[in-house]
Amino acid sequence: VDDVPADTVAMCLPLEEVGMIDAASILDSYNEVEGGDEVLNMLKEMWNKELASTNNRQNSEEGKRLAVLAGIIAHLQLIRYKDVTSWTTNQIKEGYALDQSRRLGLFLDAMPLLPQHDNDDNSNSNDQQAHPFPTHFLYWTDDEVQILLQGTMGQTKAREVRAGIGLVVREFSSSFLKEHKTNCSQTQILNAIFSAFSAILSRSFGDAAGRDLDGKGRMLVPLVDMLNHDGEDPNVSWKWHVGEGDEDKIAEGKGDIVVTTLRHVKKGEELVKCYGWRPAWDIASSYGFVPRLKKERWECAVLPLFPAMLDLVPDDIPTPYQKARGETTLDLLLETNYGPLVKAVIAAVDAASEIRARQISEGVRNDDETIDGVDSDRPEQLNRLEVVSLFRPPPSGTADEFAFPRRQPCVVVGTKIQSSDSDTNNHHNHRHAIESILPAFRAAASAISQLRHNHQSSSIDDVAPIKASPMAVAAASLDKNTDWDELALKLIQDGIKDRSQTLVDDGKAAESWLAQQNDANGIDDQNDREHRQFRAGVASDVREAELNVLRTLQKTVIEMM
Repeated sequence: VDDVPADTVAMCLPLEEVGMIDAASILDSYNEVEGGDEVLNMLKEMWNKELASTNNRQNSEEGKRLAVLAGIIAHLQLIRYKDVTSWTTNQIKEGYALDQSRRLGLFLDAMPLLPQHDNDDNSNSNDQQAHPFPTHFLYWTDDEVQILLQGTMGQTKAREVRAGIGLVVREFSSSFLKEHKTNCSQTQILNAIFSAFSAILSRSFGDAAGRDLDGKGRMLVPLVDMLNHDGEDPNVSWKWHVGEGDEDKIAEGKGDIVVTTLRHVKKGEELVKCYGWRPAWDIASSYGFVPRLKKERWECAVLPLFPAMLDLVPDDIPTPYQKARGETTLDLLLETNYGPLVKAVIAAVDAASEIRARQISEGVRNDDETIDGVDSDRPEQLNRLEVVSLFRPPPSGTADEFAFPRRQPCVVVGTKIQSSDSDTNNHHNHRHAIESILPAFRAAASAISQLRHNHQSSSIDDVAPIKASPMAVAAASLDKNTDWDELALKLIQDGIKDRSQTLVDDGKAAESWLAQQNDANGIDDQNDREHRQFRAGVASDVREAELNVLRTLQKTVIEMM
């Protein structure tokens, strides 16, 4: 094969022939009355509820749709395993699910799923099979999540993914046990569900053609789902194609998946596509890896909206009695304290955005805005305020009384990071990254100012509440009596220092723990040691991606102050 020029069809797959898997095509053809399949009955009920909520224009949860497809894959894989490894046919339940598992057998065999059948070994044992997704957050131990990811948004994402799928497993458990407990162990059933979720998270596509749930469903397509990711320089893209006037074929699961080159592809070069932009911690939570930085890419960090422990009298030295009673500080890692403040900040930013939109419509332009100079490929997610929760250990002063991790509200900030080989000037992107979060930190600075003022002017039992209107005025830069930009930039600078130091310190602690685990386990735990090393590498990549953003923006903040 010679070099392939740009805009050339590299792959054209008829969906009817390759055996695409999506929830709609599997469940729509299943008859609950005649089928008698506990798992498919349960999954179809879940699917129908999603269809109803979408048709009624209610909120439809992507997690539910993903869970249904994962349940189908796990169910078919278990049936496939029993079908291939069983000694007698009467061990296999005839029916729709068996027919589907045989129809899709080649696809299921090619996917990294458990349990894995082996025609040369009919021992029906799966306990020793290595998991095909060792770096996926589902398969980390609790200690690995707690220690290797400590201080990163990756830890928050890992906990969310594990908790969400854990709830689904509980919902699945009764139906899966009824269908599979005779021929499969609970470990095999659990592995099948987990590996199916890993596969769906890392290999499925959004149904952009709208075959089900207005295009919000998920699907698996053979071969195309094996294309690796390159967010910086993809050489192919894909689309669902039908001929002119043949749109009805989509509803029947017909048509072609067409993979087209985006640029000149050299002979022997791997075909890679972009999975879509996401921060490093998000990519790791779905795919179990962080892309290597080749030249430059958009990346994110999180910055604390408020300090963990707010000093209410920064100009005074508290007495030992005041310190012991906590009279001069406010713990902002407690949701009862930070919750109302975060809501007020979001409302203030929304109000400031409306004011700015009116100003733009009237032709008013701020002299220091750099919007026109921002790269056109800036992810849309970075154009809106996003407040997330970061797990933090309790402050030292309260650790004895409340010895549990806290959530710290943080703002997502993103810019283009670049390798040492890149000579691109991204200063305009860095500056815009700070400008985009300034309204939130102006509002936060206003809230802090009010908290301190109210503390000094009120009694301990009668502290006045903060007001939303001054926060909105500050966020919109309408208050000319106070330099809210200076206060906001100081908050951002302190947040960068805090996050950078936290990531560095927690990274060192993770390396120390990893060395202790390797020394303790010796050579008898080679497989676990190798997987733990892989996971440590993912955690390090997540940490380094955020540190790269923070180091870059630290210089920009200093220039703007």
